[in-house]
This record gives sequence, C-alpha cells and structure tokens, in this order.
Amino acid sequence: MKLTIRNKLIAGYLCLLVLMAAVAVIGGYSLYRLKLEAHNATAIGGRLNSIAIEIQVHNLEAQRRVRSYLAEVGKLGPEKARSLYLEEADFEIHEIESLSGKAVAIAPDSDKRAKFTKLVDSQALYRKALDETIKAAETGDPDLRAAAITKYETAADALHDDAEDGEVAGRDASEASEANIASTSQRAQTYSLAISLLGLIVGIGMSIMLLRAILRPVDHLREVAESVSMGNLQIAVKRYSDDEIGDLSDSFSRMLTAVKYFRMEAEMIQEEALHGQGGTTL
Repeated sequence: MKLTIRNKLIAGYLCLLVLMAAVAVIGGYSLYRLKLEAHNATAIGGRLNSIAIEIQVHNLEAQRRVRSYLAEVGKLGPEKARSLYLEEADFEIHEIESLSGKAVAIAPDSDKRAKFTKLVDSQALYRKALDETIKAAETGDPDLRAAAITKYETAADALHDDAEDGEVAGRDASEASEANIASTSQRAQTYSLAISLLGLIVGIGMSIMLLRAILRPVDHLREVAESVSMGNLQIAVKRYSDDEIGDLSDSFSRMLTAVKYFRMEAEMIQEEALHGQGGTTL
C-alpha cells in the first residue's frame, strides 16, 4: 500500500486509538480486580471472621445449657432436664456444624481451610463427648459422671481454641484481601501511568515524523520555486517521499524541465534572429 499523507495520518490516529484502548483495558481490568479483591475482603475474609465469632457464641451458649443440664438433671429428672436445656444445646451445636461447613467451603486457601476443617473435627469430638456426658449423668454413677465431664470440658476447650484459630484465619483472610486491594491499586496506577507516558512519547514521535515528512519536502519545493522565480533553473528537485508531496516534486521537476526547454528554444530563436539580422546588414 502506498504511504500517502492520508494513510500516514490514518496510521497515526490508529496507533493513538490503540494506545487509548490499551489504557481503557488496563483501567477496566484494574477496576475489576479491585472489585474482586473488595468482594473477597468483605464476602470471604469478613465472612470467615464473622463465622468464627458466631461459632464461639454458639459454643458458649451450648456449654451454658449443658452445665445447666448437668446441675439440674438430678433434681428435674432426665426427661424434663433434656427438654429444658438439651434441646436448645442441640440447636446451638447444629449451628456450629453448619457454620463450620460453610467456613470450609469459602476458605480462600489450603492453610485456612485446614484450620476450619480442624474446627469441624473438634465439633464432632465435642458432640461425641457431650453424648457420653449425658449418658453418664443419667446413670447416676458419680465416678463415670466426673470422668465424662472432664472429657467434655476438654473437648469444649479444644472447640473454643479452634474457633479462636478460625477468628485469626478470618482476620488474616480479610487483611490479605485488603493488602491485595492496595497492591492492585498501585499496579493499576503504575500501568496506567506507564501506558499514558508511552502514548505521549509515541504521539510526540509520530507528530515529529509527520511534520518532518510533510514540512521538509514542502520547504524544499518552496526553495525550488523561489530559485526558479529568480531565474535559477539549475536547481535539482529532490523527491523525499512516495506520497502526494513526492508526486508534487515530480510535477515540479517536469515543470522545471519544461521551463528549461522553453528557455533553450527561446535562446535559440533569439540567436537565429540575431544571426539573420547580421547577414542582412552585410
């Protein structure tokens, strides 16, 4: 394709459009990443932290209900004590199971998933220890009851500790997402600035190239025209580019050749006329 001035201008504008599109794409991707990280910070990190706190609340309430059951089962009897205390404790334990499963499902990495998986295991051990404690309490054997309660308290403490680890994992996930937001924002600024500077440099470079491509041959043709107007027909017309200005240079060159030819003819006619007048005088 011939590099005409029109094509050069179109190519320059297309390059600028490509750079502008690149800036837009980078900006859009950066906004998407910021949105994603913000979602992770709130929907994942914050949710994990909230789940761990909820588990602690349900754990404490379940333990309170179980202690009340153990204190009252001898007075009220197993059936009434179960109705007053263990049904609510069972609800609290069920909530711990549900929340632990959700935490495992949304954990962002293997380390945090392992902590909540451990919480699930601790909850299972807690329920098993609770069932054994209830059975021991209803048998009336004080030694069996004391051993079961000791085992239950150990399982409850382990569940409490693992729930605290879950809180730490939730805070870590939230802080990691916030750090990713800051990092993504910084990268977006850097990339946008770099692309913008690159676009500015390319734009300036292309402007200089276009100016040189247009003004240099135009200045040369102006010099040629001035020289011809002063009677200097020996000046050479240079062709700087293969575009409209190059075609104009060829036209100037043909015009200059024609002027030289007509001038030579005029001089020859003038010489012949002078020679003819000299012969007549003799």
